[in-house]
Amino acid sequence: MQPNEQTSHPFSLEGRTAVVTGGSRGIGFAIAQGFVKAGARVIISARTQEQLDEAVAKLGANAIAKRADISDPDSIEALMEEAWRLGPPDIVVNNAGISPYYKRAEFFTVAEWDQIVDINLRGSYFMSLSAAKRWFEDERPGNIINISSVTGIHASERTIVYSMTKAGLDQMTRILALEWAERNIRVNSIAPGWIESDFTHDLFESRHGEVLRNSIPQRRFAEPEDITGAALYLASDASSYVTGTVMVVDGGRALH
Repeated sequence: MQPNEQTSHPFSLEGRTAVVTGGSRGIGFAIAQGFVKAGARVIISARTQEQLDEAVAKLGANAIAKRADISDPDSIEALMEEAWRLGPPDIVVNNAGISPYYKRAEFFTVAEWDQIVDINLRGSYFMSLSAAKRWFEDERPGNIINISSVTGIHASERTIVYSMTKAGLDQMTRILALEWAERNIRVNSIAPGWIESDFTHDLFESRHGEVLRNSIPQRRFAEPEDITGAALYLASDASSYVTGTVMVVDGGRALH
């Protein structure tokens, strides 16, 4: 599909199908909600069926839930097979990720390293490959949006493994965009700043939270909905000439 072939408004997602991993809450849910409002059908995935069911009930008739574990390549393939049966999808948002540990490098265990890398980086890589191979086979265009982090661009204490996966995700974005541009597949990243979420609640309430807040020129942490506009732009024809970019959405934190 060429830009504006299906839609008259450049930000419309009418007629599009999107897969959003980690779509049952937080940034993923906010993006899925934004896509539905823009006219898309959305397939959301997560590991917990109960949370998926609650999310779909809020998103409405244009949302479908599919349980998946992005750290498991077999689960990724099952998700994509179902998505192609229902779709096929035009957009894949690699949002699923974890950061349950906030500590210095010397205290990380091998198990913690593997858990974060498998979901945040390896999972997004194989999700992208699974989608792209199907787009190649069908000779369809595609659009991949990776959710990275400003910590992958600027060093932040006690986030080393998480930050490494997000830096890797941004470089993956650039290389896949370069390799797949001729196939009409766009690949971009959104790098949010610190987001209010279940993962960050305890951190933000601690003494470190105030230090983090004061490092942000806008003096507030982001809400998941603050990322929706960037995702809509990258998912739509409004960004048809944009690929391989990392869009920072951080309240000005990177300016420091």
